[in-house]
Amino acid sequence: MSNHLNKPSPDLRTTPAPQQPWMSWITILVIIVVAALTWSFWPHASTTYSNVAAQTTTQRSTTTTQPATAPAQQ
Repeated sequence: MSNHLNKPSPDLRTTPAPQQPWMSWITILVIIVVAALTWSFWPHASTTYSNVAAQTTTQRSTTTTQPATAPAQQ
């Protein structure tokens, strides 16, 4: 049994593989698509849904009004 003190130790470090350039573009595209979908489906402050609900829940009056008569011909 011999120990070689001068023997170089093996390099166990691994070098990371370079990131593929298309992966960066796919990531950017996914972020843009998610942001666009979020923006389009998110309720906006300028949209008022309460008026639409109020218009659909109002009841018509039960009294009938006579149709307007045409003005007299001269």
